[in-house]
Amino acid sequence: MAPQLPIDILPEILKHFVGELDEQEVLHNLLFVNWTWCHNVLPLLWSNPFLLCQQPENRVKLVNTFVSCLSDHDKAFLASRNPDIEIRPEPTTKYAKYITVLEEKNIIESVNSWYEQLPKPPKKEKKNTLGTEGGETAAVEGGAETDNENESRRENERKYEATVVSAMLFKMFVERSNHIKWFNLDCDVINAKWYDGAITHQDYMADKILKSVAKHQQSLDRLAVVFNSGGTQADTTELAKLVVDCIKVQGRFLRDFVIENAGGEEFAEMHHALKPRANSLKRVGYTQCDFTKFPWAVGIEILSQVNELYFIACTNLRDSQLQQLEGRMEKPFPEFYYYVLKGLE
Repeated sequence: MAPQLPIDILPEILKHFVGELDEQEVLHNLLFVNWTWCHNVLPLLWSNPFLLCQQPENRVKLVNTFVSCLSDHDKAFLASRNPDIEIRPEPTTKYAKYITVLEEKNIIESVNSWYEQLPKPPKKEKKNTLGTEGGETAAVEGGAETDNENESRRENERKYEATVVSAMLFKMFVERSNHIKWFNLDCDVINAKWYDGAITHQDYMADKILKSVAKHQQSLDRLAVVFNSGGTQADTTELAKLVVDCIKVQGRFLRDFVIENAGGEEFAEMHHALKPRANSLKRVGYTQCDFTKFPWAVGIEILSQVNELYFIACTNLRDSQLQQLEGRMEKPFPEFYYYVLKGLE
């Protein structure tokens, strides 16, 4: 009898096929060897499917699959918003539980491709008013203006509905996969109200998603959050507190911490929460953050230990503190980051 490959070593071998797009076809073919191989390949093939599916037709199939995995409540909401959305039966394989990487950019791009293939509502025929030449011209111009307004409204509705679907998928992945490693959330995008009269579905706002992260996830490698650039101070404060909760839950596993549009006491509190995790952090990045209340005593202790650090378009950075920080680092700032730091005073 031919020797059999030990089951315990199979996952270690298959991991070498992860990362290269052209190798995903190999993984896909291995699904059909037998049930044991399929069981070990599925988590690898579906860990970051939105990155792997770059062609529009593949994105459409992917989003269709995940929409069919939504709860009955979510499906009913989508059907009420747009009857052209095909609601399929839930597949027997629970694909959502395999997700390990969540980035709003890849998800939203895939949802937009999916939304583009939905049937477009027929345009209403224009009715010209007969009469004088001036009256007919006025009617035609008025009709063109109305058409433009309707087209603009339809585009805004499309953006809104695509954003809601993206947020639904985000929340589903967070709640059904308990081993997400990479989490990127743009609160500006998820909380967007794209047109007048839109009622944002409260279950899928950024705060609900962050609460789900703090509740369901315990092993994030990367936490990246873009705060509302145009939101109220109350909204930003609430979201920042939830980020603090996420940091406390992640414990020793957090390696990457990236923040945009943050500042104030809550920004300081994030770093007090990060202090016990400083030994695990490898990369920290800040974009458009206000360092007025940044706790430099704690911050220098944390940031001097990371391998990669950057500040982009930040305000109220002090040269004396940055020099103290650079002096404590094992190696100086890369030249690019040094130039970014200069001139931010």
